[in-house]
Amino acid sequence: MESIKEPQSIDLFGAELEDLLLNNGKFYIRKIEPIKGARQATGTEVIKTYLPDGTLESTQETKAGDWIITGSKGEEFVFTNSKFNDLYENGGNGQYIPRERKIVAIKNPFGKSVRISAPWGTKEKPAFQDGTEKCMLVANLTPDGSLTNDRYIIGDEEMLLNNYNPAE
Repeated sequence: MESIKEPQSIDLFGAELEDLLLNNGKFYIRKIEPIKGARQATGTEVIKTYLPDGTLESTQETKAGDWIITGSKGEEFVFTNSKFNDLYENGGNGQYIPRERKIVAIKNPFGKSVRISAPWGTKEKPAFQDGTEKCMLVANLTPDGSLTNDRYIIGDEEMLLNNYNPAE
């Protein structure tokens, strides 16, 4: 599996992209159904997330106590314990259910591969997330509809619709 070649670096916090998200983005609500899987890391692991076409989307390193979730297409993601508890609740029988969440998303307007500074990175250890020309640029929303600092890429519209319903 190969990573994207020479993606264009973009800033999801730039005024132009914020305007595109708020004025041209579509709004979605998280589907409330159990996720495919979740397990807590017991130590350091390297988790690579691949898109269905084999493109490497991100690489994350776990710490003991982090959560590794399995998405609808078998892709894995890492969340800190705090972030996991903000996003999911225990549904019993080993199932975890997403909490209600609203997002705004736009299709990649650049027509080529992009790279963002990933929200799970730190100043000491930056992380990046790559997307293809088909990716969706996403921002979580506060209850009043403002953009949060949680901004990321979802592989494509099909992956977005596996987890979110269009807001009516």
